[in-house]
Amino acid sequence: MPGFKVLIAGAGIAGLTLAQGLRRGGIECEVFEREPLDTWRTGYLLNLDAEGDGGLAACLPPPLYELFVRACGETMEGHDLSVVVDPAGHQLTSMKHVGAEATGERPPTNIDRRTFRQILLAGLDDVVRHGTEVLGVDVTDESVEVRLAGGRTASGDVLVAADGVGSAVRRQLMPEVQIIPAPVGALGLFGRAPLTHDIEAELPETIWNAGFCIVSDGRGTMLGIGHWRPRQAAPEAAAELAIAGSLRPARPYVMLNGAIPPGVEVPPPSEWTDETPEAMHATMAAAVADWHPAIRRLVERIELATLFSHPFRRLDPTPPWPTSRVTYVGDAINAMLPTLGKGANMAMRNAAVLRDELLGADRGERPLLHAIRAYEDDMRAATYPLMELAADHQRFGGGGLRRPGDAEAESDQVPAAG
Repeated sequence: MPGFKVLIAGAGIAGLTLAQGLRRGGIECEVFEREPLDTWRTGYLLNLDAEGDGGLAACLPPPLYELFVRACGETMEGHDLSVVVDPAGHQLTSMKHVGAEATGERPPTNIDRRTFRQILLAGLDDVVRHGTEVLGVDVTDESVEVRLAGGRTASGDVLVAADGVGSAVRRQLMPEVQIIPAPVGALGLFGRAPLTHDIEAELPETIWNAGFCIVSDGRGTMLGIGHWRPRQAAPEAAAELAIAGSLRPARPYVMLNGAIPPGVEVPPPSEWTDETPEAMHATMAAAVADWHPAIRRLVERIELATLFSHPFRRLDPTPPWPTSRVTYVGDAINAMLPTLGKGANMAMRNAAVLRDELLGADRGERPLLHAIRAYEDDMRAATYPLMELAADHQRFGGGGLRRPGDAEAESDQVPAAG
């Protein structure tokens, strides 16, 4: 059925990656995003791997992909490692990224989430509808019609729900799927400190050279540390590549999360007041008072306005459902804990697979529903095992990684998915 239109609910990483891929392949699409553009909150660092990078390379126009590569963080010696250290900076254990190895002259490292979203939005001004919430969908054998806030509707041939873990589309069509609260303790508290050359010089190499680091005191207090300094400032790179659009400059920084002792509650976002950031910061500083001096100084330099808490939620793998003109990508179907750093990466990977299947249907190579079914089968095989592994946060992401040589170390080498 050549010449069809794809509607996408949600302009997060999955939805925008898919939209870029469809536009690149010549398929009409329209994206509906609940949040207004000027109030969008993105968080800080996104750690990248080969699956996510491959999905982006397939979907983004070449100049935009080059901009993404240049905006990624500098390549560190352990860019593909998650490392656990003690408060003095001595390495306890480490684990490589799950899945294919990130290699090459400029391997995927990490990127500032706001910068990344600006890149993903480039060239999509005419298809992304900000401040437009999808409330539900009506599906027939021939088309889909989405119901939008304000009484409006939009029609197309396919609806892709990329509207996050609380997906309104999934709630309507698969109400039996339960969202699972997934507390990760104080690791849900995030802040940012400027990355300066003196900080770089002071940090132990075990922390500086890692893609991501968790400092664990062995008594339940943990601090996540990740830093981002782009290979090239995004506005400068965009100008060199003749990419139109507004890319705001972002200063290099260190992302910090956690450092709250057990028993101290981090208020949920709805309960934060003007005093909460200062109180949380004071608690963090006290918790690391006897840690490595560079770590202490990092925590002391957290900018109060950047502190926020994020309540993580996840899904269990959903049993197969009847294939229709509605399908799902990203957290709408694969929401997982950040334990393995795979959620966003698999969202980009799966968006590229879905794009390829839809392109095949657009070329008349296979019926549309066959293409959607092929995508869903592939998505389940590739992503469901990772959802189950990521749910074991204490073992893989909470400072519980085994040391090499431990009796169970070999079993802790997580296999690459499908």
